[in-house]
Amino acid sequence: MKLSGGLILYYIYTQYYTQRHTADIFKYYDDSLVLYHSFFKNPIDFFKIILGLDFNREYFSFNYYMEMNNWDTSYKNSLMNESRLLIKINAILNLIGFKNYFFNSITFILMGFVGEVLIFKSLIKKFEFKYPKFLFWSIVLFPSIFLWSSGILKEPMIIFSFGLILNSLIPKRKWANISSFIVAILIIFKVKFYIFICVFPALISYIISEKTKLKPPRIIFTICVIMAVIIFALGKMNNNYNPLKILSQKQNDFITLSELFDTGSAYKITPIEPSITSLLKAIPKGVVNGFFRPFPNNINNLLQLFPLIENLLLYLMIAYLFFKMIFLKIKINQDVKNILWNSLFFITMLFILIGISTPVIGALVRYKVPGLLFLIIVINLMYDQFKKHPTK
Repeated sequence: MKLSGGLILYYIYTQYYTQRHTADIFKYYDDSLVLYHSFFKNPIDFFKIILGLDFNREYFSFNYYMEMNNWDTSYKNSLMNESRLLIKINAILNLIGFKNYFFNSITFILMGFVGEVLIFKSLIKKFEFKYPKFLFWSIVLFPSIFLWSSGILKEPMIIFSFGLILNSLIPKRKWANISSFIVAILIIFKVKFYIFICVFPALISYIISEKTKLKPPRIIFTICVIMAVIIFALGKMNNNYNPLKILSQKQNDFITLSELFDTGSAYKITPIEPSITSLLKAIPKGVVNGFFRPFPNNINNLLQLFPLIENLLLYLMIAYLFFKMIFLKIKINQDVKNILWNSLFFITMLFILIGISTPVIGALVRYKVPGLLFLIIVINLMYDQFKKHPTK
């Protein structure tokens, strides 16, 4: 089934979005071919680039990076260059699979599936689900996750990293837990920095609550205050690590690209200036965009209809389970409360950040995939508590 998802994605990008240089599933592979050919022409250069020893920027830029479309972004801050790791991985896979696109694609599909299995197994061990099959199939077959984890994209690596993180929170060999946790965090940090910004505070909150038994809402509130102070302090600095400046630039680039390529699914978002006041003004609309778009008037084709249906189903299920649990006065144990609160903490931060920075429906839907994954986990945990205590 996962392989069929890869074929569907390939069909979409070859039949409907036919400009290959802008197609997400091809851009990392195509750029990796430049590195692949360098292995045969100048293997020392190949290994220097793979290992990050390309210190002579002028030489490497002139000979290699100028031929790539995605090695460098418009951001001077290296934290925002999110594509390089994927290009390097594809270059290595090209050597193993003789630069066969489908070999690379299958490898990424397998990576995402392993991540889903690790998430499933970790949750089963931790919470002993009454209906584990429902959890498994909802993770694997939820349409947006199913589609966007089935190609040469960042999403399979993010899902794999989430699997490593959840697996590392299950008590077993300490060194194995620590090493897998560090590897996963580093992957997220390098591949999608904005997800790292959202998931790391939620992880800290979860671990503190797990170790101290403090109530998650108090910890989350404290972390939010600390984050606000840090953002305010860094926002006063005029350098490349100013988060307000980075967010403003990222949003501006998104808007420019949507206008340049006339995507047909663009919508207006509140412009952000590098200031706290501007950010606060953009948040309400960001909440609406991140949680509830696409709206019916945003639908231009069948592919955009599925996310609308997904949103309706997810929020209706959450509302039903929430009110049912209140009506039946079901008591949720502390471990479940901890992961529920911190999953919602992560989802909220991610959806707001995406909602204030992404002006295109297609990109919005894809970027929400990690949050949708945890929404599904939240629904399964609530449903499991409901089924375990039907009469309380």
